[in-house]
Amino acid sequence: MQQDPRLEEWRAKFKDIIMAYARNRAPDPFMTWFRQKNSEGFFANDFERVLVVLIDSRFNQNTTAETALQNTIAVVEQGSLKRLINREELPLLNTTQYKTAEKWTDLFFRSLPRLHELARRIVAQREWDAAELFRLMLRDIRVPFLWVKTSRLAVRWLHELIPSLSIDMTSYKIPIDRHTYRVATRLGIIDPNLDKYLGDDSSADLRIQSFVRQISPDKPWLLDEPLWATGRKAANGGHCFPQGPNCKGCIFESICPRKFLDIIPEKVGMETGYAGVRSRCIARPKDTPIPRRVAEFAKFVDELKRKGVSGEEYRAKVAQWRREHED
Repeated sequence: MQQDPRLEEWRAKFKDIIMAYARNRAPDPFMTWFRQKNSEGFFANDFERVLVVLIDSRFNQNTTAETALQNTIAVVEQGSLKRLINREELPLLNTTQYKTAEKWTDLFFRSLPRLHELARRIVAQREWDAAELFRLMLRDIRVPFLWVKTSRLAVRWLHELIPSLSIDMTSYKIPIDRHTYRVATRLGIIDPNLDKYLGDDSSADLRIQSFVRQISPDKPWLLDEPLWATGRKAANGGHCFPQGPNCKGCIFESICPRKFLDIIPEKVGMETGYAGVRSRCIARPKDTPIPRRVAEFAKFVDELKRKGVSGEEYRAKVAQWRREHED
């Protein structure tokens, strides 16, 4: 079937925007630090290289890349790449907006054995498929705060920074969050009335991932940051807000058809929040599995009800759960 030349021209312009973004973005501070240390012979072996990638990826949860790197350097200086250090050896780490410094430090200490186990497993096999490696991180050897976005970041860094690992990136998928979904909708990549996001292999996921492969088959991760960053708050440099987007200055301004400006797309077409039940706007196919985190939250709520927790205490516990599981 012959392709619409206007569509091909639009895709070409979209690709040019993505490539320009990749060329002009500031170097990632962790990648710069890692390459410098690696060139100095700082890492003893691939286990240490893999482990430090996992550590920094995990610290990238709800914080800036610079803050994550500061924490990484702090724990590396205490010998965490060599051994399972004691809690007392750890300095107080720079925290996220949702944790005290003490809590964030304690959470890292408790995660370190799993990080070591995961690094050993990755090095032992050496040849990986990106999707297989992603499943290892999220299902087989789960590390607290090494979740969807941070795991995909780790996979990309392992591929780019450690050439002795062979990672087939053709199966790499960009993570879909509310920002990515909204921007993809307004760019016309998906229709929220038709393309529902209910997790992996749902309609919106398949269409967005297919579009990503068309634009950048060799480096699909290049589309990740431009899409979600465009949907962030103005204070974080975003433009495509849930309501009243500021199109002026957006990297996609020249090619965006500005679809569905009068609605919040993700509230129509994807699972949002942690309500434990599907959105009223979504008709879930009976054979579609409930997303893992939604199911976990439902179990958490059931346990609170069983214990008779209610009122202000209930709301506080729910808010805490959401903060700890935010990705």
